[in-house]
Amino acid sequence: MSNDVPAWRLKSSLSGIEWPAVPDVRGSLVYSLFRQMETEQWLAPRDIAARQSVQLEQIVRHAALTVPWYREHWPPGLLARLSEGGALSADAFASLPCLGRRDLQAQFAQLQSSAVPSEHGPLADSSSSGSTGTPVRFRKTYLNQLIWEALTLRDHAWHRRDLQQTLCIIRRGEADEADNWGLPTRMFHTGAAYLCPVSIDVEAQLAWLVERAPGYLLTYPSLALQLASLARQQGVRLPGLREVRTFGEPLDAQVRDACREAWGVPVNDTYSSEEFGYLAIGCPHSGHYHVQSESVLLEVLDDDGNACAPGTIGRVVVTGLLNFAMPLIRYELGDMAEAGPPCPCGRGLPVLTRILGRTRSMLVTADAKRYWPTFGFRDSATGAGSGGPRIIQRQVVQSALDQVQIRYVSASALSPDEESMLTAQVAQRLPPGVNVTAQRVAGIARSANGKFEEFVAAIATAPEAP
Repeated sequence: MSNDVPAWRLKSSLSGIEWPAVPDVRGSLVYSLFRQMETEQWLAPRDIAARQSVQLEQIVRHAALTVPWYREHWPPGLLARLSEGGALSADAFASLPCLGRRDLQAQFAQLQSSAVPSEHGPLADSSSSGSTGTPVRFRKTYLNQLIWEALTLRDHAWHRRDLQQTLCIIRRGEADEADNWGLPTRMFHTGAAYLCPVSIDVEAQLAWLVERAPGYLLTYPSLALQLASLARQQGVRLPGLREVRTFGEPLDAQVRDACREAWGVPVNDTYSSEEFGYLAIGCPHSGHYHVQSESVLLEVLDDDGNACAPGTIGRVVVTGLLNFAMPLIRYELGDMAEAGPPCPCGRGLPVLTRILGRTRSMLVTADAKRYWPTFGFRDSATGAGSGGPRIIQRQVVQSALDQVQIRYVSASALSPDEESMLTAQVAQRLPPGVNVTAQRVAGIARSANGKFEEFVAAIATAPEAP
């Protein structure tokens, strides 16, 4: 496969110099990292794994020597071997205890390194409300920001985006506009970027999009589905739109289908977290996700802590390879994902077939079994396309071990027959003995970070994110 990049137009930072363009120092660093990553992504999986293992040993040794929490919780023999310059074996790494979200919440000071290399740049503290609304704090270096910017360029390059188009963003935040796409593309000429708050009405968001006429839309999958469904219902086209980009929530085929039917465009997704930045980027050829091995080691583990085979779903455990300010080693995000086989695109980066979301959003039955619910909502169950009322938004909530309720927002109430079709559609995807009801509501609020969950386990026995 070719490792060429789109013909983006470089911007010069020097007065009076237009060609050849001379980017500023930061832009040059990011561009250099990006080009290196674009070349090495074509290495064989074993070669990428070998290079990653070298960096893994560096960060684990640094954590062992400078982070109090790991010195308390890791085996003394391993700590001694690493302090003496010994190698880190795969078995030794796999035996390390996982770090949970609660550990990060409670041990912020104990998880900081006492000796951050000065050449990694200034330190910055960040926080995330997370899907549970419980904040976690973490610390990063300037280098981590540069890596995030380089991986953003990789995402743009993989999908061959025209940076001179208009970018519209709908997410949490205040309304804003800029004459460029932001820091990651600072070294290129770009079109304008506009931000619309996720908190305003969906109809107003759609009108805002029509007014801005974007080439690209970046938003949450659930909101992309709402916007595309409303656009299709109202006959609203976005003729200049080339792609919908999504983040922050699990993406399913329904979102892809809705955007293609409404606007004739593809949907491309990224998997990220506040703690690590990019974890995986959607492959432009297969539609699966490539783990960003230059930045993270991502494990998909079964209940016994073993690596999942391709096609198997497990919990996501991540080790950041480049954050020497607060090394997060074997950090359990609380997500579930499906491991994948090597990608036919030729990239040697590991593959995730699906990202399923938070473990806490699993259905729990009376016999203590847990299921990952998927519903595959069909328009035929809500009268769409036949003159009937259209569901604008829906959420399934487990309120008891044997009780699930479908909360839905629609322009007008569903008829009893339509509600029966809707509940039957959900019931057939649940274990026997779970009663399903439906209730029309005025609206369904998003979480504090602007995300939306299709399924919520609102019972005391529901598992929480670690």
